[in-house]
Amino acid sequence: MADDISQDQTQTTIEPQQPTVSPTDQPPIETPQSTETKIEIPIPSETPQLEQVPVVPPETQPPVSPPVFDIPALHYPFSGNFPVTFSFGQQSDNEDIKKKFQEWGIVGHNGLDFGLTAGNEVFACDSGKVIQSGDNGDFGTSITIQHSWGQSIYAHLQETKVKENDEVKVNQVIGLSGSSGAAFGEHLHFAIKPNNPDQNNGYLGFIDPAPYLSLFSQKEEQKPETTETPPVQSTPEETKPSEPIQQPEVIPPQQSVPEPTINIDPEKPVEQKEEPQQTENSQVSDEEIQQQVDDKLKAELDARRIKANQSRQTRREENLMKIEKLIEEKKQINNDDVRELLHVSQSTATNYLEDLVKRGTIKLNGKGKATTYSY
Repeated sequence: MADDISQDQTQTTIEPQQPTVSPTDQPPIETPQSTETKIEIPIPSETPQLEQVPVVPPETQPPVSPPVFDIPALHYPFSGNFPVTFSFGQQSDNEDIKKKFQEWGIVGHNGLDFGLTAGNEVFACDSGKVIQSGDNGDFGTSITIQHSWGQSIYAHLQETKVKENDEVKVNQVIGLSGSSGAAFGEHLHFAIKPNNPDQNNGYLGFIDPAPYLSLFSQKEEQKPETTETPPVQSTPEETKPSEPIQQPEVIPPQQSVPEPTINIDPEKPVEQKEEPQQTENSQVSDEEIQQQVDDKLKAELDARRIKANQSRQTRREENLMKIEKLIEEKKQINNDDVRELLHVSQSTATNYLEDLVKRGTIKLNGKGKATTYSY
């Protein structure tokens, strides 16, 4: 606005005389006009715009940020100390895992993986009702429990100890850890999904269970109880009379000290001779023991891999038999029917059907989306 005013003034002053009038007339003319225009016109028009801009973001941000869930403190689904091998939302450099994430439609890991070896007891994190128990596609042998606040899933198990519609309590043993399903090694996959989940959060509605895991398992709670039981007043009273009876150090009359000295003298050279032999033997035995331990570990790992491959093969044959029974009932199926039957991804269902076609048990009809399978 000040530039516009100066231009108007120059135009008015140029008409009479430029050299004399412009330097004297311009400063007094600018001050009254600039104060009137700058104070009254531009300031009120700019101030409401600055006040309206910051008001909008604080009103929109708070409702988006707080995804508060009414979830209580949960118990760890195991006893002992097992590290987290794969955290929630974590990415992997393994191409097979990346493909699985793409098939499942998730942007990252949607649970917590704990490094449990096969055969460890798995506990329920909270009381609830079992809504799924057994084979669950890529989750392998898994258990799903419905709680008052949502669901919890325990995947890649070796064995289940509960059935559907069973009511379970907190810290109840529900299964044994393993490596079933699409598992790359022995571990426990633990995940939670709250009531009314956000299916578009990138993790199929699952959330990070780490903030809610704060209570120990059943076995760890029983340890302090066992330590409290032995210190009963009866036991120390019984030990106190026995201790003075066993501690009669009244050996002053038997101060035949030469006898122990005579016994000690021949023992000293014998002990000194045996000590270097024991150290040499111990060093050799330590190296041998380490080699034996390494060999045993390798043998155990190989045996576990063989068992895992065998269990996967048997599970695959069982799924193929289920597909054949489905074809007998419906006489014609497609890829979606297999996905609903086995709870697997589209590529896994296609592999099952292609395997049956190669074996010659079923026939392929049509191409593309219209592909069907029959006898």
